[in-house]
Amino acid sequence: MADQKRSGTSAVKRQSAAGACVLGALLLLGALLGPLWWQIAPRAEGAALGGGEVFTGTTEAVFAGEGYFVLITGLAGLVTGYTAYMAQFPLARRRFQDLRMACLVAGCLGSLGGALLTWRTGVALDGPAHAAVAAAERGATVQTGLQLDATAFLLVWPLLFVLQYGLLDAISFVRRDQPGVPDPVPGPGMTEPEPEPESEPEPETEPEAGPGPEPGADPRGTGPRPGQAPPARPVPAEDRARPKDPPR
Repeated sequence: MADQKRSGTSAVKRQSAAGACVLGALLLLGALLGPLWWQIAPRAEGAALGGGEVFTGTTEAVFAGEGYFVLITGLAGLVTGYTAYMAQFPLARRRFQDLRMACLVAGCLGSLGGALLTWRTGVALDGPAHAAVAAAERGATVQTGLQLDATAFLLVWPLLFVLQYGLLDAISFVRRDQPGVPDPVPGPGMTEPEPEPESEPEPETEPEAGPGPEPGADPRGTGPRPGQAPPARPVPAEDRARPKDPPR
């Protein structure tokens, strides 16, 4: 009883440790992607309206910043979903413990937190541009700072993480090599398949005897065939030596 309780406690600790590692790694990655978004995203120019408002119109640069955010977080979701599943795979097989759910929940939370950190870090790094817009006079041409108006884009990272993670798990399920999952035990209503009976060797049969030789045929197979005249019988030596009777 004590051994079972101890093993259950160690299993929970391992699941918690695996989930904490996945969560921490995703949050750290999100903080690192913020400067990348700030560095490569273009900025739009517009006319200041006063009070921190800018009129930019509908140029391509207006939506490019959010497009780069979706691209960066989408790639991060695919890569982290693949990495998280492949990292827990050998650990679960080595310990024979299912770590999929712990890593999945931690990955969802970490992906959402990573997207938030990417957004807030990029906006914070562009603070001087936001300050310049707020201080600009009405009608002045200014360059806008990074912003994310469509906050629904924050769900791109966790959504693609779950899709990639679930795809790999489905492949593992089809191949029947899910780590840490015991083989199904047949229940009371299930019966194990009966082994196929071994086939018995067939007894050897002697060849059937054919019809006997026909009359007048040599049993050794050297006699005449049907329809042929029998060979002439040899004349004994006594008859050949005896002289023939003269004709009367």
